Amino acid sequence: MTFGEHLDELRKSLLKAAIWLAFGLAIGLYFADRVVQFVQLPLEQAITRFMADQTLYKMNIDPHSADAKPMKKWLTEKGMIYETVYMIDEQAVEQEEAQRQANEKKAKAAAAKTKPAAAAKADTADKPEPTDAKPPAEPAKPTADETEAKAAGATGGSMTTIDAQVPDAVFENPEKNLKPVTIWRPAGAGLSSFQMEETFMIWLKAGLVIGAILGSPGIFYHIWNFVAAGLYEHERKYVYVYMPFSVVLFVSGVVLAFFLVLQYVIDFLLTFNASLNVDLVPRLSNYVNFVLLLPLGFGIAFQLPLVMLFLQRIGLFETDAYISSWRIAVLVIAVLSMILTPADIYSMIALMLPLILLYFLGIGLCKFMPKGRGIGREGYDPA
Repeated sequence: MTFGEHLDELRKSLLKAAIWLAFGLAIGLYFADRVVQFVQLPLEQAITRFMADQTLYKMNIDPHSADAKPMKKWLTEKGMIYETVYMIDEQAVEQEEAQRQANEKKAKAAAAKTKPAAAAKADTADKPEPTDAKPPAEPAKPTADETEAKAAGATGGSMTTIDAQVPDAVFENPEKNLKPVTIWRPAGAGLSSFQMEETFMIWLKAGLVIGAILGSPGIFYHIWNFVAAGLYEHERKYVYVYMPFSVVLFVSGVVLAFFLVLQYVIDFLLTFNASLNVDLVPRLSNYVNFVLLLPLGFGIAFQLPLVMLFLQRIGLFETDAYISSWRIAVLVIAVLSMILTPADIYSMIALMLPLILLYFLGIGLCKFMPKGRGIGREGYDPA
């Protein structure tokens, strides 16, 4: 085939693969909302557990003690948190108001005693001669409605009644007249969206991921037909043997990351934010991207044995070199695990330990798996 014919075959294969992807996307969009809700569960559960522990700490209770288990179970199941609010102590306000009225009565009684002496002095003073002129009339007192209207005109709006609802005693002595009250309210462990289109884009991305998974058999089939045309028969057998092994390793890494490592990562990040007194508001897009990238990184990292086997088969590394350099390999794996995972010790260890085991599995594959005839024209044997 000429180069142009190869390109035409590639175009046909990619077109057929795209049709499979579109078919999977149509199905994936139907289940996308359920997948997004399923992906949110680890975060919501982690936040609920974290808030339950914080609530028990506020109550001076060790959340890990046996006595705290019933309370912690209730907090976790109901998703409730402990909060202290201050309410008006009506009894204290009434007592203070009664004391104020008593003080006013005493002050009026004392003023009444001094009033006769002042009145006697006033009677001895010169009185003005009576005249026929009538005293000026007193201005009419404004009504309550007129007073409110004038106040509204002065402030440029309607009067608020919030000050009238709160007794003056509360403003004068809040420590005495406000009492703390414990309430229980929902923790609110959901995700937030800061843009209108953000939720739609996440829904579309989830549908695309589901579509790629559902359409992967047809996609790989058409791509494989294009690639297999340029391989010898024995080279195709290598693919038939190693491809299922690679898929198993990839799925193992994804399952380990999502169902085990993700919980420890979220718990660590929540605790770390709390230690810095930072209020966390999880964002939908950032969290979904994080959940997709972490399992993907684990799945790719779990291909280590096949990479080692491939490098040994093409002659770049020997099996003895793998065995003699295992200490350096462990150090490199530790550094890569630190770089590829978030900044917590749990996810680093969760990736490092399986990779170390996979490294020694790769040594076993290189040592005991038959080599076969090799790759390329040199390995071709028509007979």
